[in-house]
Amino acid sequence: MNKPVYNKPYEVKPNSGSLRKTEIKKRQESPDYFGSFKLDLNGLEVKGNIVEFKLSGWKSVDASGKSFLSLKLNNYKADEEQAPQQRKAPQPEEQDDDHPF
Repeated sequence: MNKPVYNKPYEVKPNSGSLRKTEIKKRQESPDYFGSFKLDLNGLEVKGNIVEFKLSGWKSVDASGKSFLSLKLNNYKADEEQAPQQRKAPQPEEQDDDHPF
């Protein structure tokens, strides 16, 4: 199997990010994973100071061969025509190998 060729640095795009495994934990309370996320505040639906999101993740491999999770966030918007008690909880997006970013 050929290793992919990476010719540009990883760029965090709006509403996406990544988590990488912590290689060396200095304390028991240190996180198992760390990363960053870029959030676009335009168009967020806020109700009572609460914003609900759908979060999706894909297993990925970086240029050095280390695995990580790439993440994508979508602002969840309930169907406005349903009564509040009939609204369904957000379902995770279907998992696939294609990265949306």
